Amino acid sequence: MRWTLLALALATIGCSGAIGGASDDPDPASEDASQTEPDSALSVDSESDGLGFDASIDDTRVATDSAPIDSGIDTSSPVDTGASPICLASAAGAYCGNDEMKDADPSTLYQCPGPGKPPTSSTKCDAGCQIEPAGTPDHCKVVSSEAGYRLPWPPGTTMRLTQDCNDACCADHVGVDQWAWDFANGTGFTVVAARGGTVTHLKINSTSGCGSSSCAGQANLIVIDHGDGTQALYMHLAGGSLRAGVTCGATVARGQPLATAGTTGWSTGLHLHFQVGKVHTGAPTCECGASGTGCATTTVPWANLWVSSTYPTVPITFEEWPATATCANRRITMPASTNSP
Repeated sequence: MRWTLLALALATIGCSGAIGGASDDPDPASEDASQTEPDSALSVDSESDGLGFDASIDDTRVATDSAPIDSGIDTSSPVDTGASPICLASAAGAYCGNDEMKDADPSTLYQCPGPGKPPTSSTKCDAGCQIEPAGTPDHCKVVSSEAGYRLPWPPGTTMRLTQDCNDACCADHVGVDQWAWDFANGTGFTVVAARGGTVTHLKINSTSGCGSSSCAGQANLIVIDHGDGTQALYMHLAGGSLRAGVTCGATVARGQPLATAGTTGWSTGLHLHFQVGKVHTGAPTCECGASGTGCATTTVPWANLWVSSTYPTVPITFEEWPATATCANRRITMPASTNSP
């Protein structure tokens, strides 16, 4: 009796072409019932067929067919697990994707709050990510730019110098902050890069300011590292005015539009404060995220970018204005800009 049932079971298998009646075709009704050859994509059903025959094993297939059973899973490429980057370092700070990180991109810089936690922000490093010794934050590599400076607004824009370097006016463009200039024309003019480099600090989410130091933290700004130990600061920018393609960690070219001049922070009128100083060695970068909106509107990470006796401003010369560093308390109409991409 058992051999008779076994023979009937095998005959049934031969007609269906698949144990348990499963099909690779989305529509089982479309299967050709006349098929007598075994289906190469054999579907295994571990349940009994009701005849006392264990359909999980096909002795004839094992003996004659060495091809693996098709599980229905495409193994031609790695399976995407959807894993997100995780910080491993015990200390909070900035880490490259291949430094104290799991499931992370080596060319991306991550801000880590602590071990076992996801990063709070990330910045794609166009020139690669630089791993530093323990205790020093990692950072995006900076590509050295052309050496010359051009006036930071587009050609055809009339501009005035409203506060000179080492100026007797307001006791702020002096000392370690001596080499700074304010430019204005009564409008929210387009600010362009005076020199190319990598954006290392960016805040652009404030919309307010006032005439006292109590509003200093409301300033919007962009800092561009030139790759030679110097960085340019563009300050008092209008909130939400960041131009397309400008993000923290990205490389910008001389003449590239950055944002719009505003009156955020310690400011009483639309203008651009511009200065060049020394880069703060090992300081965190992109504290407000790639978009510059991750900080409180009333907070600027001054310690990482502002001037000091260690990191003072430095004299420069704009190509269109040879007398840039004369510092004569001037109030003049500026020469025409030749700065374009």
